[in-house]
Amino acid sequence: MIVSRVLDQQAKEFPQLEIERIDILTSPVRALKDGVRIIPTLMAGDRKLSGFLLNAEQIRTFILDEESQT
Repeated sequence: MIVSRVLDQQAKEFPQLEIERIDILTSPVRALKDGVRIIPTLMAGDRKLSGFLLNAEQIRTFILDEESQT
């Protein structure tokens, strides 16, 4: 999965990045509670990025936007 690979790469660049992977098949209630409707979905606070074809630049921008807010 491209999103997982990109997140692993970004975690090396941003060591403060905390990644929690939730499997919607084993935790469907959690996914619904968190408002996950499409996989993959990235969440940071109230912000979400989701889509079937997320590319590396979209993911990096999402992470950088979160970093700038902290």
